[in-house]
Amino acid sequence: MRGCGWAAVAVAAVLVGGCGGEVDLADRDSIDQFDVPPLDPGARHPCDLLTDETAVDLGLLAEGGGGSPQSDQNCFFTDAVDSSVDVRVRTHAPDADENDPPVPRILSAAFEGGQAYEYVTVEGYPGYTEAFSDSCNLELATSDTHSLFVQVSADDACETAIETARSLIAASPEL
Repeated sequence: MRGCGWAAVAVAAVLVGGCGGEVDLADRDSIDQFDVPPLDPGARHPCDLLTDETAVDLGLLAEGGGGSPQSDQNCFFTDAVDSSVDVRVRTHAPDADENDPPVPRILSAAFEGGQAYEYVTVEGYPGYTEAFSDSCNLELATSDTHSLFVQVSADDACETAIETARSLIAASPEL
């Protein structure tokens, strides 16, 4: 009976230990491998994803300021003194060969991009920050075809980028 008990513990340990199909973080290739719903930030213009009120609260705009559309996928916010944020929605066309889908591309940058890159999650969405002396780039995969890119120039730039991304995620509809 003792041998069967140990065998049962060993089988349970193998199943719990990840041999049942768990994919290492750096090797994931789909948003389905994260415990988050896929989002479509491209359904709304980035200026509509980050409200002016939220941008003021984050210190990105002076009271009464507004975001400026730069293109169909990009919005720029600045307080005109010492901080600015550029928000972009990137859409990957699965049949296009010009770049990798968001999840593998972002995880590759996070884990293989060098010292300036750091893996982060925002509300469970995988991404990376790339820190500079007075600015920070943040990119998050929100689905297998969409990502959010936030570029911040401000004090505590990476923290501001993460807070900005939280607001963008909250405003993005599910696919």
